[in-house]
Amino acid sequence: MGSILNETDRAAICSRLGSLSASSTARWGRMSVTGMLQHLRLSARMAVGDLEVAPKNKRALQVFPLKHLILYVLPFPKGAPTAPELLPDAAESLRGRTRGVTGFAGPDRNGPARGAGPAHPLFGPLSWREWGTTTYKHCDHHLKQFGA
Repeated sequence: MGSILNETDRAAICSRLGSLSASSTARWGRMSVTGMLQHLRLSARMAVGDLEVAPKNKRALQVFPLKHLILYVLPFPKGAPTAPELLPDAAESLRGRTRGVTGFAGPDRNGPARGAGPAHPLFGPLSWREWGTTTYKHCDHHLKQFGA
């Protein structure tokens, strides 16, 4: 499983982000490419604790083995509900597409690579390692959505 904390994985995500254009179309879902990029930025802000997202109180998703299966084994489902705090608005542009999406994992990252990170609205407390994997998996899911 990839991780946004891994330099090679992060570079691959950035390269795929760079292949998107304003005319990229979704294979599924309702987001435009710019909306998807803003959604990934908002998700990255949540991952570093800069954006609070209300917990969904899904205790079953916060314990082993279900949490492990979802984070590391199963693919993200197409059409899964999105927290309202992570929904895009129409003001986003393609410029700076990798800033914010992967910035927390690079040399200027805001958080440590080890230890506890902020809580996820579905999965509860996540370590930075878990956030790295989850962020990579989330980015990969949406890049596949747009054929990148």
